[in-house]
Amino acid sequence: MRSPVPGSSTYRSLAQQQAEVDRALDLELLPRLKALCESATGLAARVQFDQDDQGRVRCRGTTSGNVSLSCHRCDDFVVRQLASKFTALVAFDEKQAQSWQDQGVAAEVIVVRGPKLDITELVEDEFLLALPARVCLDDECRNMPAMAYGDDGSVEETAAADPEPEGRFPFAGLRQAMEENDGGKPQ
Repeated sequence: MRSPVPGSSTYRSLAQQQAEVDRALDLELLPRLKALCESATGLAARVQFDQDDQGRVRCRGTTSGNVSLSCHRCDDFVVRQLASKFTALVAFDEKQAQSWQDQGVAAEVIVVRGPKLDITELVEDEFLLALPARVCLDDECRNMPAMAYGDDGSVEETAAADPEPEGRFPFAGLRQAMEENDGGKPQ
């Protein structure tokens, strides 16, 4: 089923009809993904709705697309393909979701803001979870900055010439900062 107007169908009616929604998505509709990507192409979602044995709305879907991500190693943009599959129950508030979790429901639960379909609300987390942990997969990347120290590029010589202190105190300034914020009274 293709809904003619975004958000015109309710989750329950889609589940009762065992409908399928297939949508192309714009990066502008996914603000959290947009904050992490330079650009995106071909973002799409396909979600099938039905009901479980208890009458709860269940959705099964796939997401796909290509995103341009900034690599922190080589300081360049790298295009990565995103793809994921998911199955989840749709809860209409946090209380309902918590109740299902307390009952031992093993399925993922997505809490939605209202009864009408918002496809981006269902799939944005799936796009975020599909992002790679490591953007640049090439250990020999030509754009990766040099990891050399000193005049001749020898890492060992520089490390031996500048040994680290024996003891590090990462929280040394913490007590002073706490005293300054609390008027000089440590708690």
